[in-house]
Amino acid sequence: MSFLFLLRRQAIPFLDAFVWYAYLLLLVVISFLNDYYSSQAWLLLSAFIYLLCGLCVFSAINGGRCNWRGLNQAKYVIIILCAMLLLLWLQITLPWSQYSDLLLLDNSLFNGEVPGWFEPPGRWSIVPNKTRWLLNSEALVFSILVLSIALLSSRRRLKQLLYVVLFVGLFHSMVGIFTKYIGIILVEVEQLDGNYNAARGWFVNRNHYAAFVSLCLLGALAFQLKDLMSRKQKFTRIMIIDLINPYKAISLVAFIVGMIALVLSQSRAGFFAFLMSLFFVFIVVGRGRLINALGLSWRTLLIPLTVLVVVVIGFFGAELMLRFSADSLLGERSAQWALSWASIKQAWILGYGGNSYADVFQVVRGYQDFRQVLYNQAHNDYLHIWLEQGLLGLTLWLGLLMLVFRAAYTAITKTTSSLVISTLVSVMVVLFAALLQSGVDFNLQILNIRCYFFVIMSLAFSVPCIRPRKGSP
Repeated sequence: MSFLFLLRRQAIPFLDAFVWYAYLLLLVVISFLNDYYSSQAWLLLSAFIYLLCGLCVFSAINGGRCNWRGLNQAKYVIIILCAMLLLLWLQITLPWSQYSDLLLLDNSLFNGEVPGWFEPPGRWSIVPNKTRWLLNSEALVFSILVLSIALLSSRRRLKQLLYVVLFVGLFHSMVGIFTKYIGIILVEVEQLDGNYNAARGWFVNRNHYAAFVSLCLLGALAFQLKDLMSRKQKFTRIMIIDLINPYKAISLVAFIVGMIALVLSQSRAGFFAFLMSLFFVFIVVGRGRLINALGLSWRTLLIPLTVLVVVVIGFFGAELMLRFSADSLLGERSAQWALSWASIKQAWILGYGGNSYADVFQVVRGYQDFRQVLYNQAHNDYLHIWLEQGLLGLTLWLGLLMLVFRAAYTAITKTTSSLVISTLVSVMVVLFAALLQSGVDFNLQILNIRCYFFVIMSLAFSVPCIRPRKGSP
């Protein structure tokens, strides 16, 4: 018995450490995967993630480290996510078709007849096989969120996670900037839809590159805010000190390089969504807990940021500003949204099923003057969810987001830890930026971006439940 006890005492900490560092490595690998979930790379990675989940459960049952308080705080989010998975499963299994809803649309949209290739199978979802793939990918994202909450159980692990996100973002930012200026494209040129001179790194779509870089600014922003709160000095003085101190310089360099990458991506939505989110969160949250902790006014905090933004745009933003002189800021999006809304109104409560957008849009577009490409995204995440999942699915998604932001804001008002406050403020900034961009894009439907989005969401529940170190601010 004593031998088994000793073996368990030695093995469980080793297993716990293995799962944690494998999880961090997994985050690095995910940043390079831009394929669909059905690709071999994602399926292999899914098996690895589920293995980590199993090992984490085994470790927790046998006394290993687990953030039980964080999981308890996230119980309503977990319930909503389970409801979202159940909704997708019902769309696959229930024998009830939305075919008639499409027929209610104005027949002039498709010259009086439904295309011959469109053959709904008599299920709630008009494309149950595609819905099944979405169910599988959402189950993976759900597992990553729960695993992230369970594993993040100490301040040390939080800092390690923030550094991983920081270095991943810095690496992708530098690669995007470097390849732009030397004229190298790291993806297949045939996949690109113009804008060949934009920074994009390993992302086919420059907007998605900007969205990913924006999320990864979490680490740099969190460490900069923590330094401000710890020293309670002027922002400009902190910047000068950080540039001299190599240990402190990395977060400031990562933030500046990330901002430059956002500008060079030429993504109007990606860059300005981050700016709007940064200023909005600082003003709203900054009027209370954050500014009191910093010992500064929100104006003193935002003025240097404004100067930094102006300098970055002045040196690197000529191509980005040129895009605002285009004839139309939205392009085809207005017409696409109008057609999407016409489809939504015929099945506004329950939708047509997960991953059905491409088929629905192809049916209703008829012979209208759209480009001859596959429209499988609405370029508006909220319209997209509404069309596929109905008002029921959209309500679940918005309810999930509301719980995340409420948890982050509540924790900010109650804690005295500078690390917790700076992390959660940064969480609110990057999440809100991603949600703003998703109003004109489909960044959150790209799987590696979605995984990072959910990892960052998990911080709103895990970070407040980390016990502060004695004597730490």
